[in-house]
Amino acid sequence: MDRRTLLLAGLGFAAAARATDGPAAGDDPLVDELEKHPRCVICHMDRRKFHDARHLLHYGDGSAQGTCSVHCAAECMLRERRRGFRAIYAPDFGAAGEPKPLVEAASAIYLIGSDLRGVMTPVSKVAFASRDAALQARAVYGGEIAGFAAAVAASLEEMASGLARRYDNDRERLRRRAG
Repeated sequence: MDRRTLLLAGLGFAAAARATDGPAAGDDPLVDELEKHPRCVICHMDRRKFHDARHLLHYGDGSAQGTCSVHCAAECMLRERRRGFRAIYAPDFGAAGEPKPLVEAASAIYLIGSDLRGVMTPVSKVAFASRDAALQARAVYGGEIAGFAAAVAASLEEMASGLARRYDNDRERLRRRAG
């Protein structure tokens, strides 16, 4: 086989691989999302178990990744920011049933710092599709009403504090070993 035939065969193989690796045109990322993304892409936690905190990131290229929480979604957004986002989805904590249905995070109302259990964080960040449901939850559990940007900012601030604490601990450990 000559080089040209080999090159064309390789290009055809690569194009076929790209066609099968990515989502089909019009593929809805919300259809069977827990089956497609059973584990968090960041920490590998079971997204079915944490269905009431999970998030789904839908990228500009049509692909999607699932996370267990807004905390891991913030880390994923930071890692993958150059890919662009079509949408990010959050669970409606106020909805009945399991798994909680996903809504666009940009339109969700977050209850931050309530007595509700946080996932991957000591400061809970819970999403609601309805402002009224979020206000009712706040009356019972406390916390502050905010949007998705505030939830992501709080998650990134927690990560920054954790990294600084880790750095300080590592430096202290090295100082003790040297001294």
